[in-house]
Amino acid sequence: MPLATISKLDAARAQLDAAIELFFTSDNVVAIHTLTAAAYNVLRDLARHQGLEFPFIKSGLMESIEPHQRAAVHRYIHAAENFFKHADHDPSEVLELNPELTELLLVDACSYFRQVDASAPRNADAMKVWCGNLREGIEPDSPLGQFTVAAVAAFRASGKQQFWHWYQQILDGKRVQANAL
Repeated sequence: MPLATISKLDAARAQLDAAIELFFTSDNVVAIHTLTAAAYNVLRDLARHQGLEFPFIKSGLMESIEPHQRAAVHRYIHAAENFFKHADHDPSEVLELNPELTELLLVDACSYFRQVDASAPRNADAMKVWCGNLREGIEPDSPLGQFTVAAVAAFRASGKQQFWHWYQQILDGKRVQANAL
């Protein structure tokens, strides 16, 4: 088998793609969070080298918090990723993971690709739609904004797996149309 040549950005993109697919198709919160955190940290480091402040949660958000609260917020944000990677100091501990943190990190990691000239993970648009961020410039109180809020609520009410099924059907339909041209 030939060696694979993988850049840091390619690795983060692949990890995000896998994390997003698992987010919608699996209940494996450990794998989803671990992949998300790994990609997130690579993107954070790349952004730092590029002079960017994205992803936001582990950079800009931390700077906006009162200095005396930063250590506690830092521990909370990093607790799960450290827990899933290490057992040197806490082999009998348990962790309560809030999956909403993973979702926030996924969305924030995908935002990195809007700031750079690089292709986004192929599944990034699924996260964008799931979160109701369909298009910039839609006013929440406008008819289109209200429709968007209602559509997202319907997607969420049907569950992540049903949303993923619908989303994949739409993508498959677009692929068929593109191949017909």
